[in-house]
Amino acid sequence: MALLALLAAVGGAAAVPDARIAVDGVEPSTSEPVVGERTSLNVTLSNSGGSPAAADVRSVRVVAGAGDDAEPLDEATAVGSLSPGDSLDVTLWTRFDEPGERRLTVEVVAEEEATGDEEAGEGGTVTVTRDVVLDVQPAEVTLDLRTRGLAPEDLQSDDESEGAGGIGVSGIEGIFGGGGGGLDTGEDAEEAVRSADSPVAVTVVNTGTTTADRVSLTAVGEPVAGAEGSGDGTDGSDADGGGDANGGADDADGEGFEAGPYVVEDIAPGEEREVLVDLGPLDRRSAVTFTAAFRSGLDAQAGAGAERTATSTLRYPAHDGAPTVTDAVVEAAGDGAVTVDANLGNAGGGELEGVVVSVGEAPGVEPTPAGREYFVGAVGAGDFVAFDLRATANASVADEVPIRIAYTERGVRYVETETVALPDPDGSDGGSGTVGTLGSVGSLSPADAIGPVGALGAIGLVGVAGVAVAGVLVRRRDV
Repeated sequence: MALLALLAAVGGAAAVPDARIAVDGVEPSTSEPVVGERTSLNVTLSNSGGSPAAADVRSVRVVAGAGDDAEPLDEATAVGSLSPGDSLDVTLWTRFDEPGERRLTVEVVAEEEATGDEEAGEGGTVTVTRDVVLDVQPAEVTLDLRTRGLAPEDLQSDDESEGAGGIGVSGIEGIFGGGGGGLDTGEDAEEAVRSADSPVAVTVVNTGTTTADRVSLTAVGEPVAGAEGSGDGTDGSDADGGGDANGGADDADGEGFEAGPYVVEDIAPGEEREVLVDLGPLDRRSAVTFTAAFRSGLDAQAGAGAERTATSTLRYPAHDGAPTVTDAVVEAAGDGAVTVDANLGNAGGGELEGVVVSVGEAPGVEPTPAGREYFVGAVGAGDFVAFDLRATANASVADEVPIRIAYTERGVRYVETETVALPDPDGSDGGSGTVGTLGSVGSLSPADAIGPVGALGAIGLVGVAGVAVAGVLVRRRDV
């Protein structure tokens, strides 16, 4: 009897397969899935090496909840057979309608194969479960555009990029042509960058929690309004980070332009893509609005047909030059003749080209034919060039002389106006006088500024004595 009981116990143990199948792991594609997006669960199963027989995995499913309230989310059937010591992977899919913490249960049902051993029995059914917790995030479909205006000289090949302060060709992920649509990624892409007329670097950033699909980019430009020669700062501050206190372009009433649309690749959450948009030849400064249109898989699932958009506005070309009249010496004679001897300085960071200064329009002020304008030429950043003008002024009407400054920066013509004060008609010389009008020297070096400022200080204090001192001013007339 004892022997029979022992044999029965051994046979019963061999027929119980509960410890043979195990769920070794459940790996979600992300621990923080987004509402509406499909999330995968990679389930790893194994059959213990000590199992007396193979097991046939009938089904693997994932459910939400427990008991009678359990909601099946996905199921894989006829998964395959597991020999002792083997393992296999099964992928399940699901999606969530609401944010928040979700506890899911993976349930595995397997059938142990019969071994034919009468003592081992005919096998049995194994059910194994394992939980996984996910933190579901709300869905946000958002793009951010960052624009940066460049000059053609800012673009160079990789060999020239070190210490140049520009942007290397390899740093641009995509290149847009100025005319045709689509993304140019051909063999001549680097040459296209270097030959761009009006390049703008646009960085498209996905700040949302879901992929932006079918991203396309367009650019629409409108000329910046500004009266010729106003120089009154009515343009306000620029989107490119620099203030525009220098007035507008001569021709601010021209037609606008459009470029694109250009196709950009899909952008995943947290990723960004930098592309170069060539706006083509521009002869006036424009307010350029870049618009990124895109779709989301969540929108398609919800049946939404409208595209989402993100915009950014940039004034281009960049306006970095800052002309200013400094160290002005104004002399007036008894017959109304006025001579303006001054420096034109550039306190900005961009080079001024084709600079012409002239006597502007004002009541009681008329330029003389021989000295109405002066061609200055080019004025680099932090540099200055001397000039002189001639006019006649009616002292009973005018108390200042307007100086019109016309110049070109990055292909756009600008006009600004500054004024210098006329001498006091009641000066010590009985009808003629000399006035020193101090202007901002901007980024001029101290060595450049000490002589003129010191001389002008003397002019302002001692009147006629300043005429002798004015001769020490540095004059460049080689332009």
